[in-house]
Amino acid sequence: MCIRDRYQRRVHGERNKSFRRLEQMLRLTCQRIKNANVSLVSQQFNKSATFCTSQQLDEEPRFLEMVKAYFDEAAQYTSIRKDKLEVYKNCNTVLKVMLPLRRDNGSIEFIPAYRAQHKHHRLPVKGGTRYSPHVELQEVEALSSLMTFKCAVVDLPYGGGKGGIRIDPRQYSAREIESLTRRYTLELAKKGFIGAAIDVLGPDMGTTPREMSIMKDTYQMFFGHLDINAVGCVTGKSISQGGISGRVESTGLGVFYGIRELLKDEGLMHRYNLTTGVKGKRVIIQGFGNVGYWAAKFLTESGAKVIGVVEYNGSIYDENGIDPNDLNRFIQDKKPIFAYTKAKEVYKDDSAFYKECDILIPAALERAVNKYNADRIQCKILAEAANGPTTIAGAEILTNKNVLILPDLLLNAGGVTVSYFEWLKNLEHVRPGRLIKKWEEKSKKNMLNVIYKLAGKQAGEFTAEEQEIIAGPSEKDIVY
Repeated sequence: MCIRDRYQRRVHGERNKSFRRLEQMLRLTCQRIKNANVSLVSQQFNKSATFCTSQQLDEEPRFLEMVKAYFDEAAQYTSIRKDKLEVYKNCNTVLKVMLPLRRDNGSIEFIPAYRAQHKHHRLPVKGGTRYSPHVELQEVEALSSLMTFKCAVVDLPYGGGKGGIRIDPRQYSAREIESLTRRYTLELAKKGFIGAAIDVLGPDMGTTPREMSIMKDTYQMFFGHLDINAVGCVTGKSISQGGISGRVESTGLGVFYGIRELLKDEGLMHRYNLTTGVKGKRVIIQGFGNVGYWAAKFLTESGAKVIGVVEYNGSIYDENGIDPNDLNRFIQDKKPIFAYTKAKEVYKDDSAFYKECDILIPAALERAVNKYNADRIQCKILAEAANGPTTIAGAEILTNKNVLILPDLLLNAGGVTVSYFEWLKNLEHVRPGRLIKKWEEKSKKNMLNVIYKLAGKQAGEFTAEEQEIIAGPSEKDIVY
């Protein structure tokens, strides 16, 4: 065999080996993609704790379609022209940007981010910022719509907005999240999507006071010299960065207030076979994040009993009650809920979601209660702490089962209400109550002295209890 033939055979052999390796790599990649898609679908629906299949939820309206369908249903009770209703229903402005990120390992990713401004009839628009792998265009449009209606319900001077970055924050380092947050803020600023008079961002799923403080710092660094109210570009910040006491727990506190006021209504409680008052009520909570934890804490302190908690990776149930503070410490240590050993029943699915209770609180993602699981739910009151947790079909099934639904537009408005207080604090450049605190204390002391004088008593040093009554309001007093 000549050298040329041997060379050709060698080249063909190497080429065949390369093709075989390429074929193996393609097969492996396809399998990984398939597994990743299955995993993503599983995560998406496990996170909403419905554990429905993707095919099942695809048969339900998508989130934006669901919000519009609810709007159309409510619009039937108005005399507003259809063309005007179309204007009210649809989103005004939507922004999509791609954020470059250099990962800690040196690789580069391009990550989609969004911001929607539903209506500008009142400015600024207001809404949270979500870091989640499920963030997409239709979701932020739907959530911004709900924010417009929510602000109208509680009479706040805002239009609705919403935004987010499509990441799972648990898979990124603190440096990477800070880098993304700063780039996102700059992109919003360049497009006119952030500012105390334009669009005020806030926290949402996957974001904390840390991210809000980073946004404020970035905006103030580049635009603070042109905007005296730059600190008010976001709410939900750390106290040291212009935040307000009570903002962290405000949404959960609002959920508690709503449930507490409802339970005072004797007529409704009789209709739904419940006694009045929070004490003794059995509660199951789906989603034990910021909202779920604080709602559980306030309800427990008022005499209710949290008997079940559902998370994306399992659920727990104990008819004798679960300590929300202990469970929160456990979850903060990044431990899966099915590893919590202090509950009598522990599941790796959402079984606790369907246990009998008085109040069920979905406090996670949208469409958690739908036509595939609503018939299994055994509660008397469904308190919607999440945004859009109940589909139209799910709500119809629950209504036919004589379940009272407390709507999200009112129940979870505590967060945006306290964000309004924080925004006002930033615009006024003074802490709430600071200007009148001493005057109020002095007025109360003078009043007590007059009462003592009329009663024939000698006014002297006030007791600790009297001092507490006399004291002027703090930020938290005003918030609560």
